[in-house]
Amino acid sequence: MAILNQIIVLHGLNADYLFNPSSPKSHIRKISKFSRVYKGESSEGNPVVIKMLPSELAANPVEVERFKSEINWYGLHPNLLAPFEYIFQDNHHYLILEFVKNIDLGEYIRHRRAFKRTRIRLAIECGLQLLDALEAIHSKGFIHTDIKPANVLLLTNRAGYPDYKNPLFQLIDFGMVRKYDESPIPNSERTRRPFVLLYSPPEQVLGFHELVGFHSDMYNIALLLYEMITKEPAYESRISVKLMLLQTSFPLPVKKVIPEELMEILLKAASKYHFKKPPNHYKREEVIQRLKLGIEQRYQTTSEFKKALELFKFNFFKA
Repeated sequence: MAILNQIIVLHGLNADYLFNPSSPKSHIRKISKFSRVYKGESSEGNPVVIKMLPSELAANPVEVERFKSEINWYGLHPNLLAPFEYIFQDNHHYLILEFVKNIDLGEYIRHRRAFKRTRIRLAIECGLQLLDALEAIHSKGFIHTDIKPANVLLLTNRAGYPDYKNPLFQLIDFGMVRKYDESPIPNSERTRRPFVLLYSPPEQVLGFHELVGFHSDMYNIALLLYEMITKEPAYESRISVKLMLLQTSFPLPVKKVIPEELMEILLKAASKYHFKKPPNHYKREEVIQRLKLGIEQRYQTTSEFKKALELFKFNFFKA
């Protein structure tokens, strides 16, 4: 690895890649426990995204394999943006991704204004495209498990504006992807994440990872679409105990801005059992039984969910 004026040069199979990790302008995403993400460029002059595994995680072979495995999703579907090259250089692990002009859904929700009808149109298109992408992941026997606004990109033009008539969305970050029939490693950094992940279904919030499945990814999408239209999270509270109760027991709050037919679709996708007491007041077997009752009411396949959204889209926009 050569360093010239803080510029790092990575030598890949396809090209060399340059970036300056000390420059704030090169930082694409906020630094997290699980990755450092920078903007760089290839030796051919094309912009790229460079993702680096933090040193503290690089000492863990499981985390290294998880990081490297993200390239397995490259080219699987147009609505998935995955790394196309892995580089190990000077004891550091890197992934190289195509750079696309975008805003993530978190930024769109917080800062972009649009009329109600446009918000509904964007939400439906987002849902359909993400479900298409999930269908490709699920067909391989995997679940994403971490669909949230920061992990969904809305592509923009050079001026930073999305195409509201023909929007294009891409799902990113495959660090939490796992096989359908495998639970995450107990007591790992990733299973000890705070339960206040607002888009996680009850089975994930409560740590019943054996119940997490394809339906859980679709739960995530329902909450995303809800927030895209209402411009506010489905569940919100500064009191952690109350927030957990809302996440695990209460259905999506009905909002007038969401058409009744669409609200019914989102409620089904995010169905859950209403615990009359906090879940920790029940025996483990009772909690599992009640969680399963909620799960059974959800869409079980992406095609079911897509069919419902497409029918709503046809009826709503022909008016």
